Amino acid sequence: MSANLFVMRILPAFVLLIINLSGLQAQRHFRNDINTIYLHFHWAYQIPGGDLKMRFGPSQAVGIDAEWMTGRHAVAFGMRAAFFYGSRVKEDVAALFRNAQGWVFGTDRTATQIILRERGWWAGVHIGKLFPVHPARNPRSGIRLSLSGGFIRHRIKVQDQFDSARQFQGEYAKGYDRLTGGLYLAPFVGYQHTSLNRYINLIAGVEWTLAGTRSLRSWDYDLMRADTRRRADRLMNFLVGFSLPLFVGDSGSDVEY
Repeated sequence: MSANLFVMRILPAFVLLIINLSGLQAQRHFRNDINTIYLHFHWAYQIPGGDLKMRFGPSQAVGIDAEWMTGRHAVAFGMRAAFFYGSRVKEDVAALFRNAQGWVFGTDRTATQIILRERGWWAGVHIGKLFPVHPARNPRSGIRLSLSGGFIRHRIKVQDQFDSARQFQGEYAKGYDRLTGGLYLAPFVGYQHTSLNRYINLIAGVEWTLAGTRSLRSWDYDLMRADTRRRADRLMNFLVGFSLPLFVGDSGSDVEY
């Protein structure tokens, strides 16, 4: 057996085996039912409903929640924010400029391809409570119920592939982007797990976003009118993520063999 083969293959496998065996022999369990600052980093798959379904298809979101959870009652409150994006846009704001092949000619008479994307964000505050499934075994793992509220915005991003369609650039782009915003409420039900050794901390569940929105633009150029309708936008979010807990106060631990 060559030295290179041993260093590259056998030695790393042996080290990993020792680490795993050590972990099986002694596990340190910490208290996790104390005051805790949580940072939840999450990803969500979103299905639109209501008026939003008429404009966009499914989308994805990435976000972060920062919260304080009390030690005794496991009540949480904090702030949250997320950015969402999608590639399916049902309202073709460039339809008036497209030829039969779908191309758009810019002001310099150069053909370009206009691609539409969904962009949006929400930000707000939330309050929630954790109901442990096995309180004596792990008081910070169980059913999670939350309610959040805040402000939501979404728009159509007009992407000019060859940067030649001046009618969609600068201030002109605001007449086509359908910028929309308003207030939202979002109940959440799911499962939150904080391990006793603090290595595996996860959150997953379903969230329903209910928003009352309106257009934030004074004029839509392609429609030649102002959009004054009140909208009812809906989102069903299937959310998964991992948590970073920062424990505050007593954090005594036990070692089990």
